[in-house]
Amino acid sequence: MAYDRIDWHSGGKYPDDLPEENGGIHIGMFLAWLVHQDMAGDFHRTDSAEELRRLATREMTGLEFLLDACDGKLWEDDLNDQGNAFTVDYYDKKSAFAQQHGSFLQDYCDVFNRHAAAHGFEYPSVYHVENTWEKFDLLKPILDQRYSQWQAWSADPANRQRDPKTQFLHACQEVGKFLAPHGFKPNKTGTVWKKTAADKDTVFEVSFESERYNSRSDVRMKVDLSIASKALKKWLAEKGGGAGYDGSILFGGLLRPEKNASAMIWQVAGLTARSSIEQMCQLLAERALPLFSLFADRARALEHLASHGSGFPAICDPSPTPLSFLLCFGTQEQAQRFFAGYVASRPSPWRRNIIQTFTRLQAGEVWESSAYSNERDIKLAFQSGLMLPQKS
Repeated sequence: MAYDRIDWHSGGKYPDDLPEENGGIHIGMFLAWLVHQDMAGDFHRTDSAEELRRLATREMTGLEFLLDACDGKLWEDDLNDQGNAFTVDYYDKKSAFAQQHGSFLQDYCDVFNRHAAAHGFEYPSVYHVENTWEKFDLLKPILDQRYSQWQAWSADPANRQRDPKTQFLHACQEVGKFLAPHGFKPNKTGTVWKKTAADKDTVFEVSFESERYNSRSDVRMKVDLSIASKALKKWLAEKGGGAGYDGSILFGGLLRPEKNASAMIWQVAGLTARSSIEQMCQLLAERALPLFSLFADRARALEHLASHGSGFPAICDPSPTPLSFLLCFGTQEQAQRFFAGYVASRPSPWRRNIIQTFTRLQAGEVWESSAYSNERDIKLAFQSGLMLPQKS
């Protein structure tokens, strides 16, 4: 998601007498101010170093930088953490800060409308402001003022608690209070909670992922789940597959229950946080804990995979990933049942890919790249002597 972009302005009632690029003059001035405040993102520091230098020395304008280095768009990646934090609050006229102090585009219009009135003329539109450093210097004082106000505003404990990252971490820690009595322990920030099974090998993980473009009033997150084995990772490394495998047995998340389900996205800003946290805890109790309990009993998990496959409703779709787990800890017969069931369950195009992989391997071909998702697991099946299911 972009904060702003030229093509959002150049359509509709955009003035016929102006080039489309004028729709980015205001964006370029704001971006130039951010760069002068040392708020450029790491991406530009490595990939746009010369453009940054030219912008800093006023050899190019903010609009030129926007066009040359940003493809006409102001994105989160263009800024560092401080720049994004300020832009989230100042650029959005609906934000709590903007409601109290003012938003960027309103300030931009006010500055140049006052300037025009003082000199006896009127701009036909906001897009007619000239793209010059002289005009930037007229705008800079209000940007400096708003930034100073924002620094004081964001330091206030009441406002700091509404910071998107703070709200996200609070939700992680609140759900963690449900996980802790079940033996899960957090990382430093509470975004990842892990538990090792009684076998001292199987590791269960619940992790929380924040949406990239959160704001103080809109903080979204999802819940991911994974099961892995330390011994399996070592076994795969000994077989020469360590670079492609990490010991994963299953990975998924809290998904919507329908077919081809997408991840559930939870809103944890403001008054909705409590109900979202309660729902996450409830679904973890209903879905994740029984799954982890199943895989805490290795013999039962192996037979379940051999008999029913690796799909778990509203957690993960069928995948060949657990095949290495069956080959490492189970019997050849269990691995064969799992593999045959997986292949038979695939749509025709997927089955053709698998058959083609087997055909090429039988012909003695060797290749490192993967032509489709999970092809490495199909190679492992062939290398382990498993057979394709017979056509019925």
